[in-house]
Amino acid sequence: MDTQLATTIIADISESTPLYQAMGDDQAQRLIQLEIDRLREVMLDHGGTPVGQKGDDVLSYFDDHDAAIQAALKMIEQPPGTMLSVHVGVHRGAIVVAEKGIFGEAVNLTARLAAVANPGEACVSEAVAAMVKPGLRQLLKPIGALRLKGISDPLEVFSLVRSASDLSTQTRLPLQFGSGDEQGYPSEALTLVLNHGGRSWRCREGGELKIGRSSQCDVVLPQAWVSRLHAVLSLKDGKLMLADRSTSGTYVQFDAGREIQLKREAVMLADGGLISPALPIQHDDAQLLEFEILRR
Repeated sequence: MDTQLATTIIADISESTPLYQAMGDDQAQRLIQLEIDRLREVMLDHGGTPVGQKGDDVLSYFDDHDAAIQAALKMIEQPPGTMLSVHVGVHRGAIVVAEKGIFGEAVNLTARLAAVANPGEACVSEAVAAMVKPGLRQLLKPIGALRLKGISDPLEVFSLVRSASDLSTQTRLPLQFGSGDEQGYPSEALTLVLNHGGRSWRCREGGELKIGRSSQCDVVLPQAWVSRLHAVLSLKDGKLMLADRSTSGTYVQFDAGREIQLKREAVMLADGGLISPALPIQHDDAQLLEFEILRR
C-alpha cells in the first residue's frame, strides 16, 4: 500500500433506480454500462486512474488537479441522445492506494460531495478550488459552507456546471405509488397543495414539484437570486420532503414555528407552512410559497 496526495473524483449516474423500474433491468443496465464506460474513458483521457466501481458510480484519482476539473466538466456533459445525467464530487487529500482500490477520509468526503451535487453538476471542495488555475477557477461558483453527512466540520463547497446547463432538465419517468404512511393514513389520500402569486399546484403520492428559475421547473420563479433548479418538494410514503438543490439556500417556516435555512439538505415538512428560495421569510423581496397537506 502507498499513501499519496491526490485529487479524487466520484461520478455517479443520477436517478438510476427509476430507470430500472421504467425500462426493466436488462435495458437499463445496458444504458448505464454505456455511460459508465464513457466516464471511465473521460478519466483516462485526462490522465486519471479509474480504481473501482460501486453500483452506478465510478471512482478515480488524479495527480493534476487542473486535469481533474477538466475531466469533471466533461463528465457532467450530457451527450446527445442520452437520457442519463451524472453528478460528481471532487476533493483533494491524502489517499491510500492499495491493490484493490483507494481508501481514506478523502475518498469518503468525495462521496459526500457527489451525494449533494445536482444532476449535471460537480461539487468541488475548497482544497481543489484553491489550487486550480485562474481560468478554471472562474468556472467555480461558491455554494458556501455545507454540513455533509458524517463530516464533523462544515466544508466550503463550489459548484461546477456545464456551459449553459439547465440542471432541472431530466427525463420524467413513471412514478411508483406507496401503500401508506406511518400514522395510518393511506398515502393515496394525501395531496400537497402549493400556492404562490395567485396560482396553485397540486401533487399526490409519488409525485414531486420542482421549484426554480428554469422554464423546465413546475413552479417557475424568474428572480435572479433563484437557482435554475432551486428546490424539490416530493410526496412519498405519506411524507412530504423538501430538498434544497440551490447555491443560495432555501428558508422554510412551519405554521407558528421557527424559520430554518437549508443548504443542500433535505427536511420532512409538517402539515403546512411557508417556503422562501434564497431570502429569509421576512425579507421584503421574498417569494413566499405556501404549502399545505390535505387529507381526503
